[in-house]
Formats: sequence, C-alpha cells, structure tokens
Amino acid sequence: MRIAALDIGTNSVHMVVASASGATGFTVLDREREVVQVGRGSFAGGRLRADAMQRTVDAVARQVRIARRHQVDHILCTATAAVREAKNGGDFLRAVRDAAGVLPRVIPSEEEGRLIYLAVKSALELPEAPCLVVDIGGGSVQLVVGDRERHRSVVGLPLGALRLTELMLASDPPSRRELQRLRRHVRRTARAALERIAAQAPQGVYGSSGSIHALAAAAHELDTGRPLEHLNGHVASTASLVRLTRRLQRMTRAERERLPGVDASRAEIIVPGAIVLTHILESLGAEGITISDYGVREGLVTDYLQSHPREVVTLERGEGLRHRSVLQLLARFQLNERHAQHVARLALALFDGLRAAHGLGEDTRELLRYAALLHDVGAVLGYDGHGAHSYYIIRHANLRGLSAAEVELVALAARYHGKERPRKKDPLVRALPRAERSRLRWLAAILRVAEGLDRSHYQLVRGLRVARRKGRVSILIAARRDAQLEVWAARRRTALLERLLGVSVRVAADRTSGAARDAGRRARAEGSPAPPAVVLPLRAGRGARS
Repeated sequence: MRIAALDIGTNSVHMVVASASGATGFTVLDREREVVQVGRGSFAGGRLRADAMQRTVDAVARQVRIARRHQVDHILCTATAAVREAKNGGDFLRAVRDAAGVLPRVIPSEEEGRLIYLAVKSALELPEAPCLVVDIGGGSVQLVVGDRERHRSVVGLPLGALRLTELMLASDPPSRRELQRLRRHVRRTARAALERIAAQAPQGVYGSSGSIHALAAAAHELDTGRPLEHLNGHVASTASLVRLTRRLQRMTRAERERLPGVDASRAEIIVPGAIVLTHILESLGAEGITISDYGVREGLVTDYLQSHPREVVTLERGEGLRHRSVLQLLARFQLNERHAQHVARLALALFDGLRAAHGLGEDTRELLRYAALLHDVGAVLGYDGHGAHSYYIIRHANLRGLSAAEVELVALAARYHGKERPRKKDPLVRALPRAERSRLRWLAAILRVAEGLDRSHYQLVRGLRVARRKGRVSILIAARRDAQLEVWAARRRTALLERLLGVSVRVAADRTSGAARDAGRRARAEGSPAPPAVVLPLRAGRGARS
C-alpha cells in the first residue's frame, strides 16, 4: 500500500509519500515542501488573504499530482492552525477541493498533537517514563506529554513562529523593546501549560517541526564547524540553543539567511521560534532536546496504518495497481473476503475450461477476476437488489489503473451476477459496443455459475473441471463434503451459459477428480499438453456467511 500525506501548515505545505511495510511500519518514497504561508496576514483580522490562499491551493495541487504519479492508494490531507482559525477557512477548503481533487480535513489542536506524538514515536524510541514532545509550527505550538505506549495530554498554544513575527516583530533586527514584549507574551501564554507539564515530571524533551530542525542544524554547525549530517536522534543542548538565540536576536534577516540550515523563508520567523523553544527548555530544566525528523504528515501515515491493519495486509497481496485497487475497495466494506476470493477462483477455473468456446483473452480474464471479487460489495447497502448496488459502488469507486470502459464492464458483470441477466433492452447494456455486449454476457454467465458454487459461503467446492462430450458441457466439481446446495444453486444459474454455448450444461460431482488432477500434473511435469479437461484445485477455507 502506498499513502501520500499532506499537511497544510500555517507556514508551509509538506507532503510525504510512503509505502507500507506491515501494519505499522513504512518506507518514505518521496518528500515535498513548499513555503506558501497560508497564514500570512491572517492573525490580526482572522481571514486568509486571497493571494495566500491561491499560493497554497497551487502548491497542494502540485503535490497531489506528484502523489498520483506515485500511484498511491490513499491521499490524506489535513489543515492546521491558520485554516482552523480563519473565518473564510471554508472558502479555502472548497478551492483546494476544486483544484486538487482532495478535501483537507481541518484538525483540532488536540488531534494535531496526537499525530505529532505518533510521528515522533515512529521515528525515535521514547522512554517508558513520561516525556515531552514539542512542535513549533507557524501558527501554534503543540506540547504533548506521552510515553512509549501512549500520549497522555496535549496542549496547543498560539505561539507559532509566523504568528509571533507578524504580531510582535516589526524591526530588522528586532528592537530591544520588541524582544522584551515578545518574551513577556511567551512567558504569560505558556505559564499555565508548562506548570501542568512540569507536574508530570517529563524525563526528556523531543522536538519536531521545521523551526526546531533549523535551530538544531544551525547550532550544531556554529558550535562544531561541521554540518549536521544526521538529524533524527540528534541532541541539541539547551546551552547551545540559548547561545544561538542570543546571536539571532542581534542579526538582520539577511544575516540570518546566511546561517547554516536556515533558508530565506525560515530566517524571517526563526527568532520567535528560538525564543519559544529556549523558554520551554529552560522552564522545565531540560538539558537538551532530541530531534525527530518526522512530523504531522508521518503521523497521518502511522495513524492510517494502525487504523486499517486489515486493508494493509490485504493490499500487500495485490499484484499491481489494478488488483490492489480492487482489494482496497473490497476491504473498505469489510465483506466476507473468503467468499469473494473463492468465487473468483471458481470463475477463473470456468473461464479457463471454456476458452475454446468463448475465445476471450487474458485481459477479459482479469476483468472477470475483479468482478468476482466485488460482486457482493453492494450488499453493504442492502441485500435485496444488491447487484444494482454493486454496479453503483464499483462505477463510482475510482478504481485505479482501469479505463472507464473496463470499470463499466466490471460493474455490469457484478450487476448481473444474480437473478437478472444482461438484456439488450437494458439501457446500460444497449450503450455498450457490440463486442463489449458479448464479453459482458460471457462474464455474467460464468460469474453467475461460480457464485452458485459457493452458495453456502463455506467454500465446500475444492475444485472443478470442464468437460465437453456428446453435445453437452459438464461442470464437474470436487467437494470437501456434501455440496448439494452448491450443485442445486449452480444448476439454477446455467441458463445464460447454455444460451451462449448452444448446448445444455450439466453440473455434477466429479467422480474422477483425483485421477484427472494427477494426469494433469504428470503432463505438465513431462512438458506434454494437458488433457482436455481443466482442473483447478482451490484453497479450502471455512468462512461464516456474510
């Protein structure tokens, strides 16, 4: 499974593209960051500026295009402080949806803190005792107390670096009066939260966010004369950060831009970020801060993987984008996957056994497999008429890798897997080209019989073979035990198949299935053609009927 996570922060838009490596782990495939400052000019009046919104919408659209080139299975997108507080935040969200095709989720401060904790926990080994995670964003500061197992509390403070720069620093470099006022504001705003945190006796401080990354990199290079080569796990001492902060306060913005690890956009807002960070560390008596290179976007990935373990395991079995997309839809509705997989195997066995009659290729076989996997997906809306419901869901599920014509064929095959059969008078069937109507009838005919062969949903039919002799086609099944219900149900569904074949179709137990399988294996081992009958052993498994 591949996931793209976008974080629309007050100062910048970050994206990470990750590939799941199990129910909790992932590998980063790509990163992207653009400083767009959606919160620029919004803190005094409470409204996002039109130019800032447009910059951010364009950036999100670009990052979504990058994500789609990676053929991701999910795109997650959140917006934080600036959008959360803006009176016209809804206008911005609609603009993003229209331009990029994703609707950002505006998360509260508590959720932002939880995601940051998950990110840091994924990047670093947290202690068993409580610790503090600090994230200094453009609009707010998140203070999260947690341990190795869980987060305990989240406090969000309006002390973001861009917010404080706009509201409190007008001079370049900042005047002494401005700095004194800023420090008083930080102390007053953070006092109650830091007192509550101190009472929990955190045993260490961990830092996330671009501001903290830049401060750690600059402090390290100024102290050692060497660039910081490995950010994650680096410990920046409080003393080093205090020295850096004093130096930053005396520098102009142009001088700050020349510091290692500080780009032009960060140089503008780094002074308030440094003052906030050193105040937190000094107030708690912390000797330093351990840096995490993960943030909200990695927290989004971690949270999704932890919340969807079944989907992750399912998609790991996928054999490409098209198959993964189908399995993803199947897993989304938590249907009886054993039944769906079993019907798919039966349908493919029938398809292979009838090749001489239908003459269809591997592309059609693949579409049959997808239709079989998804034939019951409409049951989530109601069992009666669930074939029509399946058509609607498949048609609108945005299955990736399939053309519009292929999606339509898969949806129609699922539509007609039950009592109804595809008729030319049906507008959906009539709209198809002649060749596609023929393919649909074969797909529906095969799927109807295959579904009948697992009527109990207990996977009693282990395998089947198709034989044609004396003007009749026989579907001979091997079952684990009495499968009379399956035989009865399949016999009731053969009418369309008989019409296509032009002969009668018989469904019966295979009295020689073991011998036929052995003959097929011997033929394959010797490199000679297999006998005319097709045998496909199936994995047996017991699953409750959905």
